[in-house]
Amino acid sequence: MVEDPRKQTWRAPQPAETEARTGVRGALGGSRLFDQPQYRAEAEAFRAFVDAPGPLAVEVGFDHGMRLLDLARTQPEVRWLGLEVREARVLDVAPHCPPNCHVWRADARTVFRGLMPAARVSRVDVLFPTPWWDERKRDKRLLLTPAFVADVARTLAPGGVLHVATDVGAYFEHVSELFATWHPAPPPPMGTVLSRRERVCARDGLPVWRGTWTP
Repeated sequence: MVEDPRKQTWRAPQPAETEARTGVRGALGGSRLFDQPQYRAEAEAFRAFVDAPGPLAVEVGFDHGMRLLDLARTQPEVRWLGLEVREARVLDVAPHCPPNCHVWRADARTVFRGLMPAARVSRVDVLFPTPWWDERKRDKRLLLTPAFVADVARTLAPGGVLHVATDVGAYFEHVSELFATWHPAPPPPMGTVLSRRERVCARDGLPVWRGTWTP
């Protein structure tokens, strides 16, 4: 078993200044990116997908997309939205998406802040989010922050859940504190196909911490 020694030293960032509720810096240009004319078609395709009837599930950072595609194929009654900032990943997965699956190169913080309708999402899966070992990047790029949690709460439908998995114990402690005022919930159906990182952890016998919460 080979474990990254940095996992033992990870610590949560210091509380940042309150972000303006009208915007978020984020990756890929921040929350104003999709106001630009050249990205309008992408935003319209997203809106058309989420406005269609049926439960909506979101996987943040779907990586190679094998798990996302399996869930979409085995749960055709659910609309599956995959958000990923790496363009190559999105281009690889997009041709294989069934009609109930849509992948988009977009920062989840941007999508949940200004684009996702309120009370629309049934579940959000955040699997092995990047801990950002560099503290200078961590303060700016960490996904799971009070601001993001508030944005997800706004978009979750009644009974909706957020599920998190990580192999960094200190990160899970940080996440647990973020959801201290939420209610523990049963994990949603996970399917049989594991994500790449889940396979690595299973192969190497590395511990994985999981939690599911509802507002």
